[in-house]
Amino acid sequence: MTTLEVPAQFARSGGGFDSLPAAEGRWAPGTLSGPAIAGLLAQVLDTEFGEGLVGTRWHCDIFRMVASGHLDVRTRLVRSGRRIRVAEAEIIQNDKTVVRAAVTFYHRAPQPDGVVWSDPHVPAPPPPPEAPRLAMASGAGAYVSSDTPEQWANAERKRVWTRGWRVLDGEETTPFARAAMVSDCTNLVTGMGTGGVETINGDVSMAIARAPRGDEIGLEADQFVIVDGISISSASMFDRDGRFGVCTVTGVATGAAVHGPTSS
Repeated sequence: MTTLEVPAQFARSGGGFDSLPAAEGRWAPGTLSGPAIAGLLAQVLDTEFGEGLVGTRWHCDIFRMVASGHLDVRTRLVRSGRRIRVAEAEIIQNDKTVVRAAVTFYHRAPQPDGVVWSDPHVPAPPPPPEAPRLAMASGAGAYVSSDTPEQWANAERKRVWTRGWRVLDGEETTPFARAAMVSDCTNLVTGMGTGGVETINGDVSMAIARAPRGDEIGLEADQFVIVDGISISSASMFDRDGRFGVCTVTGVATGAAVHGPTSS
């Protein structure tokens, strides 16, 4: 277990939330980052509906830029049964839904006796001493701090390592919410190439067999496919005890021509 704690992303404000500077994104001034958005919705859903259950499937659609400032979050229980519970949440700004997310929780069950194939490769975390709050490695190289992103601009396989990310000021971040935050880095490890981040993702999905242990989480690129500027990619999620999840994103090339309506 590490002791590093990075700045919170949000603070409660009335019935909603106010974004903090740590939640600011890099795509456009005055907008929020994907990890911050994912973390907030996952935290809300996990604390409201996930007690005693295992959060296993997470999906988040970010179909509008989320402006910094005040956010209202609306939740809904879709289904609660003997094996499964499904809940949804959305962020409302200016009376419009800008992000929608859903989570599937499962009740624990006896472990089966059979044996099936699984990939024997286990992504490597950085060795002690502990790495920075966000670090990336290329190929077989060592992890490098995010303060030097130019070292990542190559065509080699990427992996990132994160520490201590948290959602709400003054409140403990759930392991599920921390994993959801990191899941939005999938586009970073899969879409980073010789020209920098080549794609921007409009969604993220995460499936985990268990919650991360401790506050350190890694992602390693598995697949990246891009055709006509449309990308799909996946990454493995791991911690110091091994692999525990898979993340996928879809996206569009950052420099691609955009066709379709200019407003909605």
